Amino acid sequence: MAINTVAAPVNLPAWDPRLTGSLKATGDKAADDAKLKKACQEMESVFLNMLLKSMRDTVPKTEIGGNNKQTDIIQSMLDTELTRNMAAAGGTGLAAMMYRNLSNPGVVHPQTNSGLKQSGAK
Repeated sequence: MAINTVAAPVNLPAWDPRLTGSLKATGDKAADDAKLKKACQEMESVFLNMLLKSMRDTVPKTEIGGNNKQTDIIQSMLDTELTRNMAAAGGTGLAAMMYRNLSNPGVVHPQTNSGLKQSGAK
């Protein structure tokens, strides 16, 4: 019995260098849309993670919650999973807006660009 030692990447973030080849357009519209949606979701997750980290940095650390490297690592891992779940559940709508704009380049979406003037408009 042969054992396959090369495992398929499971739940890797879109920015992982091992996935750069898989993010390229394949010509299959459904597959490309799925990849674009995943990349937009991951981007929103990164944004939310940075936001959450900045918010946590404003709260003073106390002795009660622990103030050591292990606690920081666990907190960072929790924040990463939390923000991934937030983005997958709809998050702030950033992923949806990015997907709309990237899937239809050149199309102006009035609900997302309401304050911007179109070039040539008076």
